[in-house]
Amino acid sequence: MLILRRFAGNRQGAAAIEFAILALPFFLVIFAIIEIAIMCFVDAGLDAALHKTARQVRVGTATTDQWDLSKFKATLCSELSYYFDCSNSLLVRATVITDMSSVTRISGLAGGTLSVSEDFDIGGAGDYVLIQAFLPWNPVVHYYSYSSSKLDDGRYVLGAAELFKNEPF
Repeated sequence: MLILRRFAGNRQGAAAIEFAILALPFFLVIFAIIEIAIMCFVDAGLDAALHKTARQVRVGTATTDQWDLSKFKATLCSELSYYFDCSNSLLVRATVITDMSSVTRISGLAGGTLSVSEDFDIGGAGDYVLIQAFLPWNPVVHYYSYSSSKLDDGRYVLGAAELFKNEPF
């Protein structure tokens, strides 16, 4: 009984045990915050890059310079100042909208694969144009793959869209 009382009264390793118990949840929360912050940062960057590149379509620069899909993707990727090469994995779909009630949402995912048919129809002056960009992106911390927009290989699908009316160029 004396040994048990001495063991219960000894507080020398209490901080180490408390840290061992709390360290795992603490680091899980920290890494989750980092993962979500980086994903939101890249998604906001994709949205801003698409907005800036779509402006070239809206004002007629893309039409007069005869942009094709590869030129649009190269310009969009040059606006993304991140460490990854988006030109190989970025998918872009630009379509002319004739009737606003016919605009449909495209998720881009079908059974864990990215199934977007690329198209580049930027129309003419006064046309309504919908440009969508889909970027598969590798997560920084692979343990937090709770996104519903996830491919079979574990990558997230980040997306951006821009709907506008071309100016009379």
